[in-house]
Amino acid sequence: MAALVARRDRRRRRGRLGGCDTPAVKLPPALAASATPRILELLGEPPQRVLEVAFAGIHAVPLQLAGFDVDVLDDDPRALERAGKIVHAPSGRYDAVVAPADADLRGVGASRIIRVGSTGAAFMQE
Repeated sequence: MAALVARRDRRRRRGRLGGCDTPAVKLPPALAASATPRILELLGEPPQRVLEVAFAGIHAVPLQLAGFDVDVLDDDPRALERAGKIVHAPSGRYDAVVAPADADLRGVGASRIIRVGSTGAAFMQE
């Protein structure tokens, strides 16, 4: 039991990008997932290249099933389990980025940015 607690504490100190214990992501997975239908509305018709940032792949499969090409940028181990693949850095230009409202997206090239707020509401960044 002590080893399990120590391992959990080490993970918290690392400050992973997109991990549920980082300041950038404070949404419980179910609340984040509730934004997926609105994200699909905001994206419009596929095909489009989409980057999901800091949601541990929660939106990846529904977006892929809808016909979008999705890259997941997150070092949370759940991202790989959920999305099947992750990227370690943005590559090229994206049609859209889906990210938490307070995520820093400097260096990400995208035509549109869809943010998900702390209430789980998705909106297009102006």
